[in-house]
Amino acid sequence: MTSIALTGATGYVGRFVVAEFQGRGMKVRALSRPTSDRGGFTQPVEWVTGDLRSQEAVESLVAGADALVHLAYEHVPGKYRNGEGDDLPAWLDANVGGSIRLFKAAGQAGVKRFIFLSSRAVFSRTEAGRVLDEDHPPSPDTHYGSYKLTIEDFLQDFTQFSDMQVCSIRATGVYGLTVPVERSKWWDIVQAVLNDQPVTSNRGGTEVHGADVARAIGVLLTRPTLDISLLHLSDLYVTNRNLVRLIQRFTGKEGELPAPAPPPSNVLISRHLADLGIQLGGKALFEETVRQLVEIAVRQSSVR
Repeated sequence: MTSIALTGATGYVGRFVVAEFQGRGMKVRALSRPTSDRGGFTQPVEWVTGDLRSQEAVESLVAGADALVHLAYEHVPGKYRNGEGDDLPAWLDANVGGSIRLFKAAGQAGVKRFIFLSSRAVFSRTEAGRVLDEDHPPSPDTHYGSYKLTIEDFLQDFTQFSDMQVCSIRATGVYGLTVPVERSKWWDIVQAVLNDQPVTSNRGGTEVHGADVARAIGVLLTRPTLDISLLHLSDLYVTNRNLVRLIQRFTGKEGELPAPAPPPSNVLISRHLADLGIQLGGKALFEETVRQLVEIAVRQSSVR
């Protein structure tokens, strides 16, 4: 795989994916809106201006590509679940219709492999206390989860009528330093601790580092055959209580900790990571990421 078509390159996960591909010597052609921030990449990216509503842009994106990676998701800023806002038909056209336009164009262009970033939202939040592997029946309870599952199903149907090999990756929450750094997950909590402000939310969530998501995609694309059609990616459970305690350790700050979070639900496990030779970053990568966030925040505050 040498030429990769990519949607969502300027998004949170997309920046990690671009870095992974370029580190492997792959050529990246990416679809982006005119208003997207194309800065912060260390190597050149071939840009196609437009979105998934544009047939011309979609066809330009996939022309001559060896593989297609679909990360883009149009939503209300800051929201994934419940990200459809007040205009559900427009949201469906942008995401479901746009994805189908993308698949058809890729098939007609002879693209051989297709990776789709799905979500644990294909499972109901009432599945509390269960461990969910790739064989567990999905049961979405949001439009977002239904959209992701619809595209998963459509992809599997699409392979019956083409030579394309496909894989959907169901990821949990994704963290990691991004561009700009203020967009990084937990930046607001780091700022609160530095400014002696209380963090009252006891939220907890399962997380995976963006670099691990990108590495999994890179490994899948470079295997002799894409023989895994569904992959779960989840690494560790992060609570605001543990996060604040860690930030306090790095800063020397003291203060009240958030209340303990409820136990994790919808815990994803994967039957395929060992087959792919992938070991996720775990606690060490989590702590290093928080340390880097703290260092940057402290440095910024010292120059104001």
